[in-house]
Amino acid sequence: MADSLIKVVTAAVTLHWTAMQELWPELKKHSVPKVRISNRMYRTAGIAHCEVHEVEFASKFFNRYKAEMLCVIVPHELIHVADYIINGEDPTDFWHGPDWKRMMLEYGLPPDAHHEYYINKNEPIVRTL
Repeated sequence: MADSLIKVVTAAVTLHWTAMQELWPELKKHSVPKVRISNRMYRTAGIAHCEVHEVEFASKFFNRYKAEMLCVIVPHELIHVADYIINGEDPTDFWHGPDWKRMMLEYGLPPDAHHEYYINKNEPIVRTL
């Protein structure tokens, strides 16, 4: 039986956030960010809503890019939240500034600001994996 998308993504977010709390102890006083799934996004794979401690992911990208979404996009967005908590908001860096890049590298990921995944806006919505 396939697990619901929100359940799978929430588990991945929890796993990555726990690892980030070990890497950056300042995060230990913060709970796992809330997860939202969007059926409308088709250009952006994920968005961090740092001010409200949430991350949002495009359901349609999971159809073609499940592994990349769980292993790259999820931590990418979580590192935005972590950067916001640890370093505060810096309007001059457009969210992919030097602190975020350093944190991506510390977490073992390339600090790529944008993905190259493509989906058609009319692809079916993914509800289970």
